[in-house]
Amino acid sequence: MINDKYQAVLFDFDGVLCHDRFYDATFLADRPEVCAWVNTNVFTDKELTRQWMRGQLSSLEINEFVADGIGMDLNELSVKFDDSIRAMRLDHRLKELAGSLAERGIKVGIVTDNMDVFSSITVPHHGLNDIFDVVVNSSEYGMLKQDENGKLFDVALSALDVGIENALHIDDSPRTVELFRQNGGHGFLYKDFDELAKFLGYEIQ
Repeated sequence: MINDKYQAVLFDFDGVLCHDRFYDATFLADRPEVCAWVNTNVFTDKELTRQWMRGQLSSLEINEFVADGIGMDLNELSVKFDDSIRAMRLDHRLKELAGSLAERGIKVGIVTDNMDVFSSITVPHHGLNDIFDVVVNSSEYGMLKQDENGKLFDVALSALDVGIENALHIDDSPRTVELFRQNGGHGFLYKDFDELAKFLGYEIQ
């Protein structure tokens, strides 16, 4: 039986619900040099990615930068980029777990440091609004989870009408888990599904 001590469970997206990467599905097999360029010039640039996740840069602006860097037509790149977002796979076991929590009356949500395409493509493509009661994406609020002492969690919990002391956050970032705990919530550092299932008392299907 699932541990129902929590009134709400908040999931991180990248590193928990999903482990796939932008661009990989449409470039990794045929043009791995594109993925290598993006990883070197975009994703290792922490300030650039933070600006993207805070909504200060758009995916179009990022793709203009990438297209110029690799010498590729912007329209072709943009189509392949969008296709790569749709191809990103969610962990079906965690989706089923979220559904099981909801069936027990526990509210479930996503709080993620993510880009504009998460809201415009990922959420509708995977029907995340049908699974989760609230989805909070950093790029829509101009801040990351660590900003303003975790204000994004306040946004999610306010929408759920649940106090942080009755909420659990599942994240693969030790800093974020610790911040949630310091603010009075319960945190679980995600490493693998089996460990989380055991922690929640969830019977693996």
